[in-house]
Amino acid sequence: MGEVLSPAQSAALFDILTHHDTYAQIREFRKPGTLAHYGPPFTARPGQPSNAPFLQALVSKFVLNLPGLNNLPEKWWKVQCHDIIENLEAANLSESYDKGVIGSRKTLSTAISALIEYPVRGVYGGFPEIKNHDYNYDIRNADDLNRAFREFLSDAVYGNVLDELVQKTAETGNLEDHGPQAKAVHEFVLVNLASLMHYTLILSPKGQYLLKLVDNANRLVPYMVLKQTLKIGNVASMLNGIVKIGLAKMSVTSVTNWMGLTSNPNEGMNLMQTIISTVLNWDIKDLESRASKIERERAKLGKEQLRSLKDYTNKPQHEQDRIRTQSQTQHMSIVTAILQESKCSSTELTDFHHQQALEYLSIHLSIRDRKQLIQCLCKGTPDHLTVSVREVIEAYEPVIRRMHNAIDLSSTLSDFEYFLKDLIKLAKVQTDKSGKSIVPTVGDFVQLLRKHQRAAHAFLHQCCKNDKELTGWYLEWSKQAVSQFKRDPGPDTNPDDPEITSKGAGKLTRPLHELFQSLPKETQSHIIPILDSHSIFLEKMHSQSVARLASVLRSPPSRDPAIAKIFANSAASRPPSRSASPPPRIDPRSASTPTLAGEGTDGNDDAIPEVSSSPGPGAFLARWQTLLDATPITPLTQSGPLQAASSPEVVQASSADVDGRRLVKFGSQEARGEKIRAGGQAGHKDSNKDNTNLKSKDSAGPGLGVRERQKDLKIVIDAMGSQFRQLLGEKGCYW
Repeated sequence: MGEVLSPAQSAALFDILTHHDTYAQIREFRKPGTLAHYGPPFTARPGQPSNAPFLQALVSKFVLNLPGLNNLPEKWWKVQCHDIIENLEAANLSESYDKGVIGSRKTLSTAISALIEYPVRGVYGGFPEIKNHDYNYDIRNADDLNRAFREFLSDAVYGNVLDELVQKTAETGNLEDHGPQAKAVHEFVLVNLASLMHYTLILSPKGQYLLKLVDNANRLVPYMVLKQTLKIGNVASMLNGIVKIGLAKMSVTSVTNWMGLTSNPNEGMNLMQTIISTVLNWDIKDLESRASKIERERAKLGKEQLRSLKDYTNKPQHEQDRIRTQSQTQHMSIVTAILQESKCSSTELTDFHHQQALEYLSIHLSIRDRKQLIQCLCKGTPDHLTVSVREVIEAYEPVIRRMHNAIDLSSTLSDFEYFLKDLIKLAKVQTDKSGKSIVPTVGDFVQLLRKHQRAAHAFLHQCCKNDKELTGWYLEWSKQAVSQFKRDPGPDTNPDDPEITSKGAGKLTRPLHELFQSLPKETQSHIIPILDSHSIFLEKMHSQSVARLASVLRSPPSRDPAIAKIFANSAASRPPSRSASPPPRIDPRSASTPTLAGEGTDGNDDAIPEVSSSPGPGAFLARWQTLLDATPITPLTQSGPLQAASSPEVVQASSADVDGRRLVKFGSQEARGEKIRAGGQAGHKDSNKDNTNLKSKDSAGPGLGVRERQKDLKIVIDAMGSQFRQLLGEKGCYW
């Protein structure tokens, strides 16, 4: 008989394995052929578990039965969606490791993983029922908001709070008319959503670049035409108009094909594809200009070296993986590994030339990525994207038909347009005339959501009031979705058993214990203290999140006139068809006065704004940072230790735009992620060591500030990771 795990240790083990494997399953989609063993709705072989059980479970339990999507034919998943994913896998898009910076896809994939691991744990472990509620909540108290959210989840899973919420929403569109729990949960969700927006757009290195992409795409959307089309009374005519605007291909080839003069399968691009290709081609133009500049430099690299670096971007994936592995194991930069592999006559570079070579490689990898995305999404033959969107619109026709009758869709689009404009205006970090950085806080994003919340309330009220059947579809889906988190005690299980009542692995506790007991005793004794340490880490992570929530709740709005101007008049940027939300709650002692609103709004283009801002609540932010910490980056010199995504040098370099211009620079704490990392290194005895000391250690593994904790977690993952995935794959195999 081996070690017996306590509930806290079981919860820690469950957390470690799900956190790691969720991202591992996402990462595996970079390899072609992932869908061959995925399971429904793609290829399903009877009795053979999915190779991505977490993702498959989320899709089958929450996506396939979503009203509208449940009308899609099986062919859509197995042909259209399947081929788009396979084409993106085969495109062999670049790795952050090779670029020496954190990429946009890395930023988004780690963020998605940090968010979806919560429903993954809910599906497999369940959510414990909370009894003896106290429905008195102070919305200015962080502990009360946190408690309200957990009690609401419990009531949704085990009670009928969703029915009550829908019924009340049908009666009123005013938040103040709802009960204390609904108002507290609304506040909790609003602040956490603002925190996610702030961290993504302000504190993440690629945030300002992602904002620029959104802004560029938003400028190309024909809102006026779409809003006028949505006003058409006949639903069929309205839908036909929307499809023509978004999906009709306008090119000479499409006209000649229609006339029968040609039969070219490439008919050009529709509006959606034109927006995608235009935005990406703007980037390509800037990148090619930078590459040409490096080639023209007086102290330039040799032609042979430049050609070797450029050729690497088009090598097959298995060859790139081999060179990358050589770089990691031999502690040499990817540039040096490429030049050695290509048998260049000269592989020794000065520090300046090495930096130049790494930049040149990064530029050409970025150019190829964008060209591959354009090819896959906009120029592919057959055009799966256009067909997919057309079929999705057809599947949603019953939903759209009812929404058209129940809701003012034109005003809803206007609400979204004006929200997006305000978001872009607020999130753009800039400098004023004096050179002072204008950096929005989490509280500013809270104010933004308050300003526009009435639009969401009106939308939900109109839907619940005017179409009971449509509301019923989504209510039934919601109840079915939350039922996946229920812990049902079996006939041989005591309802008061910690497996049912405590946080953690829940209904997966026994299988997880059996898996742990199967390990050698020596391995078990190594893992136990790691679980204890991780349990402390989780407690710190959640307590720090609550502390950040309390900080946001009591923090005043920004005093900067440029930010205050956005909130000075809540009706200034709204369409006339909707009433405005009440002005956000602003403390008159700290808010800027309207007479100052026009001052300091003209940015200083020569100064690089410095981001110095505290993150908001959300334990998922610490998990996101942990994934980035574990991302290996090539050494920035010819030889040396691997860098990590948390390395200040990497973070600062990642904030550059495609034209090479630094969009922002980060303060020392922001660059290292110290303001979001839970408890330093989760209670390790080495937690006070300076990062530079860690950097000088053996660097075979990725990570910098959390290197010691990552090494410990790797022991658990190596011992139980593959068996854990197999266990959940077998449990989830229903085909």
